[in-house]
Amino acid sequence: MTTTKKPNAFGGAVNKLSDFQKQKAVQEGERIIKVNPGEVECKPQIRGKQNPGFTQESLMELGDDIEQNGQAEPAILRPHPNPESGFKYLMVAGERRQRSCALKGLLLEAVVRDLTDAQAKRIQRAENVQRENLTQLEVALALKGDKEELGTLQAVADEWKKSVSWVAERLAYLDAVEQPGASRTAVQNGVTADISVVNDLARLERLDQAAAVELVQRAEEDPDLNLRNEVRTQLRTTKALRIKPGGKTKTAKPAANTDEDTELDVLKEQNAVLAEQVKALEAEKEYLTQELEKARQQIAEQWKPTE
Repeated sequence: MTTTKKPNAFGGAVNKLSDFQKQKAVQEGERIIKVNPGEVECKPQIRGKQNPGFTQESLMELGDDIEQNGQAEPAILRPHPNPESGFKYLMVAGERRQRSCALKGLLLEAVVRDLTDAQAKRIQRAENVQRENLTQLEVALALKGDKEELGTLQAVADEWKKSVSWVAERLAYLDAVEQPGASRTAVQNGVTADISVVNDLARLERLDQAAAVELVQRAEEDPDLNLRNEVRTQLRTTKALRIKPGGKTKTAKPAANTDEDTELDVLKEQNAVLAEQVKALEAEKEYLTQELEKARQQIAEQWKPTE
């Protein structure tokens, strides 16, 4: 029996993220220039130097690739505010490319923008978030493939040596970013790479689509906004408003393109797994209780009063 393979919506999501990042690198009317890497000052950014991408070996590999195939994406620089610093530019995005070019003696391809500190911070955050999101999407795709092959969340969890909830959370993340909406926008625009935040946004959107969209817009405008706290607070508020007197809930119109049946199946399977875990714990408790009683009896038999 042959089955028709469904189009891989995930692949499209990954491509859209990569394309978005490339589109953001060069804006309309900008010109890519070549600069000496030594003219660029790199101040501490979101991505720490302990990151594996900054090892000598990794930088040399990237430098070799740039030397052979060219620089795939220009760095983003801003004019240095202090002419006496000895540097001409400040790094905004692309430090790894700059360091690799310096090691290989290559000129760095870059665009130069007049940016405020807040604008530079937004660009840095977006670049790092998009990089992390691509990694998480790749993991989620692998989990989805294993789920299709192995059949159950528990089997996938055993294969990955993770909990069922860990697997379910990432599959829910994949569902969220495959559907048009606030969650997908937050990922594509580099607002967040937090899986739980993306999933919470999807839950909020099913209850109040406008509130979810408004939160993402606020987060785009304010890099310092704690989106995790904001979305969870909004979720609690929205759920509370849906409660009628007497404990009944109001019927809300669901947002388009939700996959409630899939979520229900995941929850049912999680409950079944938890039930089995409870049984195992109860059996272990009974065994330990029996062993403890045996130990007490042995102590009582061996105990002698002091004279």
